[in-house]
Amino acid sequence: MYKNPKHFDLKIRIYNEHPDFGKGVVQLMNKTKEFGSLSGAYKDMKMSNSKAWKILNRAEKDLDMDLIYRVTGGKNGGSSRLSDEGKVLLDKYQLFVNDVEDYAKQKFKEIFEDE
Repeated sequence: MYKNPKHFDLKIRIYNEHPDFGKGVVQLMNKTKEFGSLSGAYKDMKMSNSKAWKILNRAEKDLDMDLIYRVTGGKNGGSSRLSDEGKVLLDKYQLFVNDVEDYAKQKFKEIFEDE
């Protein structure tokens, strides 16, 4: 007997040429904002330094914008902050994801809800 599924999952990425901006980059940006450093962000995410730089650089290259400004070394160590463009993109992405997820939940319920 057929049983309707109870859950669904969406993977939403935005890009120009290569799908490099999605959940991972968004989480890295949010954590960078929270910690004030990219290293604090990737350590909290239990991600390697090289992986963090790789996904960030790919997204920046594809979107042709700096997402995070980095300040290296110095007396008090380095720091990172979101670029103005990065903040705008992050806000727009989250609005888009929220709208798509709300619509998807509605359609999933409409299509798969037991009658």
